[in-house]
Amino acid sequence: GELLIPLGALSYEDAVAAFAEQIEGLKDGGAEVAWIETMSSADEIRAAAEAATKVGLPYVYTGSFDTAGKTMMGLHPKDIHGVGKDIGEGPIAVGANCGVGASDILSSLLDMTEADQNAIVVVKGNCGIPEFRGSVIHYSGTPPLMADYVRLARDAGARIIGGCCGTSCEHLAAMRGALDSYTPGERPTLEVIVERIGPLRNKTAGEAAAAPA
Repeated sequence: GELLIPLGALSYEDAVAAFAEQIEGLKDGGAEVAWIETMSSADEIRAAAEAATKVGLPYVYTGSFDTAGKTMMGLHPKDIHGVGKDIGEGPIAVGANCGVGASDILSSLLDMTEADQNAIVVVKGNCGIPEFRGSVIHYSGTPPLMADYVRLARDAGARIIGGCCGTSCEHLAAMRGALDSYTPGERPTLEVIVERIGPLRNKTAGEAAAAPA
């Protein structure tokens, strides 16, 4: 939760040490892969990946592209592949998780799979958008919507597909069933994604890059 220098007080070396302490405990508990997710900074990803390598675990990392189609610190989905490829043996897989909704994360997925068609890409979208209803947080994504999301994710090139915030056992059952019975089809366009899943909640990374300063 602490930002790295110069935006925060945490040094890169201290971040590596903190991640290594956590990963060591997870390894002792039986973890076989360090799953590094909801990241916004390339340096933070690198620190966690370096820690995983020090501890001796393979690693996966995913960013949260929730700010005008990029991470909060400006990392573009298409650039996720190169962030940690020189650390240890490189990541097992890279991708996106969390974010601001299924349509938006599928847009990021298109960017990632277009940039590297050989990479193992992960996508774990939120179950719709969180909204307060009184004192309870409600997620708008239904099991059928998330089932359609995983079909589109498969068509868009994702090879590891899951859910993030708001995803229940009912959602996961619908998603698993949708994948088990699905024959992958054509790569979807952003227009097809919006038509089937709903409007984007944010600008795409491409739109943000093209917008005037």
